[in-house]
Parts: sequence; C-alpha cells; structure tokens
Amino acid sequence: MEDELRAILLSTAEAYAAVARCGMTTVARRVKNNAAFFKRLSDPTTSFTARSFDEVMEWFADNWPRDCQRPLELLQWVKGSQNRSRTVTA
Repeated sequence: MEDELRAILLSTAEAYAAVARCGMTTVARRVKNNAAFFKRLSDPTTSFTARSFDEVMEWFADNWPRDCQRPLELLQWVKGSQNRSRTVTA
C-alpha cells in the first residue's frame, strides 16, 4: 500500500511540475516547504504517514492550475475525501 501511495504522490508531483513549468524541488518547496521532500520520498526505504499523503494531495487539489487537466489519481482522491467528510459529519 505504501508503495502505491508513494507512486501516486510522485506522479502527481511530476504532473504538477509539468503544468506549472517548474522543477520538482520547486514543487516540494511549495507543497511541504522542503526542497528535498520528493527526492526523499522517491527512496523506497524511507517512510511517510497517511497524514502527509493527505496533506500533499489536498495541496495539489487546492493549488492545481485551473486551466490544466488534473491527474486521475488526484480526482479520485478528491472524490474519496469528499465521501470521507460526509461520513464523518453524518
């Protein structure tokens, strides 16, 4: 599961870098205020929390350029997070 989430974060970051026309270190600084975040994340021996996953995906959802296509994984995360919010508040 962690490897799948790692792949989603990295591919979403790469897609954002492409549409924002910037490098991955710039994306990492914008998202986590840590230029090495995605480089460290690409190392499969490092770990990250589910909270970090959600925080990063939320940042992408909130900051994706309006005129650019969002990755499928990001759209799925947004839909899932909306469903979780409804479940928690119901």
